[in-house]
Amino acid sequence: MTEAEILAAIDGLTPALQKAYLEQVRAVVGSAVIAEIERKIDEGDDDGLVALLGLGSLAAFLELLRAAYIKGGNTPKERPPGGKPVQFDQHQPEAQEWLNSNASRAAEALREDSAQAVRAAAAAGRTASQSAYQTALDIVGRTNKQTGQRTGGVIGLPASDALTVLKAREQLQSGEVEQMRQYLRRVDREKRMDAIVTRAIEDQKPVAKADAQRIATAYADKKLQAHARLVARKNALEAYNAGFNRFYQQMMGQARRPAVVEKLWRNKGDLKVRHAHSILGGKKVSLSQPFQSPTGALLMYPGDSTLGAEWADLARCRCTVSYRVTW
Repeated sequence: MTEAEILAAIDGLTPALQKAYLEQVRAVVGSAVIAEIERKIDEGDDDGLVALLGLGSLAAFLELLRAAYIKGGNTPKERPPGGKPVQFDQHQPEAQEWLNSNASRAAEALREDSAQAVRAAAAAGRTASQSAYQTALDIVGRTNKQTGQRTGGVIGLPASDALTVLKAREQLQSGEVEQMRQYLRRVDREKRMDAIVTRAIEDQKPVAKADAQRIATAYADKKLQAHARLVARKNALEAYNAGFNRFYQQMMGQARRPAVVEKLWRNKGDLKVRHAHSILGGKKVSLSQPFQSPTGALLMYPGDSTLGAEWADLARCRCTVSYRVTW
């Protein structure tokens, strides 16, 4: 497959993963009981609060990751000279090991991010000396009268985004011109509501409480959509490329195997490529050898987190890897 076809395949996997993640968040929020959340907040039981509002098994999300892995494994079309095409075996123990371990790691990372967001919101509520009820609503969101669903909470967000959402509401209600202007510089804000903030700045008054809440709710929802898209794309990239890589690992384990398999890192070659991956572009290593990013991270393929690479090398990556087989 060409580079464009590989990226199109990964991009095609992303929407379903994003949807599955958002549906799990909605399921948690939809089943939340405010009175139980209030009690945990009043007791200062953050561990209990996290247990109450955990993301669960993320079964649908992880099943889609499995499908992405298998699709990646079935992408290469290789055959020995004069022989039959090599088939990807998803049931091979090493393939199953990656699927199981990655599922565990991916789910735990998402659950931990959301747990930290819940803890951050609870701590912010205590610092602001607000009621347990208000803090509970900050965490799970407020009911939209038109849809009947809760929106604008922090479930499913990482802690940094949760604090950003809470800070946005503070800025809107501060009545300080510069603080409100800072809100208008936020990339993920709901721009259709900017006129409300602009009028408040002109009047040098706080945004009305009800309006500030509506704006903050819309902002939180956009942050959640963006985060869900980010984790979906990152996990699709990793799972697809892991399956792709496993195919060649399996091929090297066959009786009739290639003499050499090399990997070539390819980036998009545009101004959006991060500096580290710009330097990685064109680097060639053997199949069993990891690429080393200028950040120090080791990656067997773009999106690989199994060797400890972090978001600096993983988020929004559009790189691909090609394999050169010598028989």
